[in-house]
Amino acid sequence: MDLRRLAVAAKPMHRTLHALPRPNCQDHAFLQMRRLATTDFSFLLPRRHAGLRSFSSTQSVPLSEVMPRDGSRADLKILPTDPDYLRLSVESMANMSRSEVSQFVFMMNSYGAVILSSSNRKEDRLAPYTMLDRLFGTPVPHDSMNEYGIVEINPANPTSINTANPIKEHLPHTDDAYTENPSMFCTLQCIQNAPSGGGETVLISGAELVAALSNKELKSLMTPGMVSLGRRPASDGSWLKVSSIPMFWVDKDSGWLQVRWRCNDGCVQSIDSAARPAYEQMDAVARHAIHQLVIPLVSGEVLIIDNRAIAHGRRSYEKGEPRIMWRKNYVGDGEIASELRNGLCPSYSSMFEGMWSMFEPKLVAV
Repeated sequence: MDLRRLAVAAKPMHRTLHALPRPNCQDHAFLQMRRLATTDFSFLLPRRHAGLRSFSSTQSVPLSEVMPRDGSRADLKILPTDPDYLRLSVESMANMSRSEVSQFVFMMNSYGAVILSSSNRKEDRLAPYTMLDRLFGTPVPHDSMNEYGIVEINPANPTSINTANPIKEHLPHTDDAYTENPSMFCTLQCIQNAPSGGGETVLISGAELVAALSNKELKSLMTPGMVSLGRRPASDGSWLKVSSIPMFWVDKDSGWLQVRWRCNDGCVQSIDSAARPAYEQMDAVARHAIHQLVIPLVSGEVLIIDNRAIAHGRRSYEKGEPRIMWRKNYVGDGEIASELRNGLCPSYSSMFEGMWSMFEPKLVAV
């Protein structure tokens, strides 16, 4: 295949389809055509050395100018403006067909999140994990999980200081940010939503966080020790676990940029003075409703999130209201591991033309 000709040939189709309205997520064929048309095939070309044509060491470039968040790039995971575009109804969550799995993979690679629901009302609450365990592989252990690897998020039996206080919103975060190796995928099943309608789930794309930075600031946050994030149990609020791994890093196998995030919600132990302005810029973005996608999950729906690209949280709800979610996270070594692209975007994308030294080899995870 002549990859250079493929990259050039895609440009006219990109201009035509970019102007078309966003389709319903069920229109799988249309989405596939649009993704092909808008894909930047330059990432298939031979990669340049990270130091070539780089001006990042001498010039600070606002990444908001190089990261389009309008969905025009197929190599950047961006959330839709309507949560219904994330919804995928299947006949059985325990036994998804190959075509349903293919559509699920496509949506995960496009948006970084999918809301699964089943038309089979007779399936019990454990049924989804038959399929999720197959697709995503090894569960990530948690000291509060049950025999099925599930952690119940319930203010009546809180596992963290944030779960214990429903009248305060749980600000956007990626799961396991207090560990040395955060999970690849986070799954949340709605068992009971708050009767008042509050407690909605919120999502924010890591692209919004990165766009708040300059390329110099991003490079700085790709070094360890800039921000220390911890886990604080509801029982005594102590610092049970703390991690100071980079806020952003490049996966050594895929070359994709990975995101680790937590708003300053009481679980941020320390911020290096050099990183504080950049962190506070991102924190302000993550808190602002204009950047958030609000999702009113209903009982039985399962939200699956790329935990290295999308942060999640919840809105406040009344104290004493029943709201129960089941959380189960995964390593990502299951049946569809080779089909999924974990992370926000490829570091070698043409989007970062001239700034590849942000991703020096020493900043790539080993």
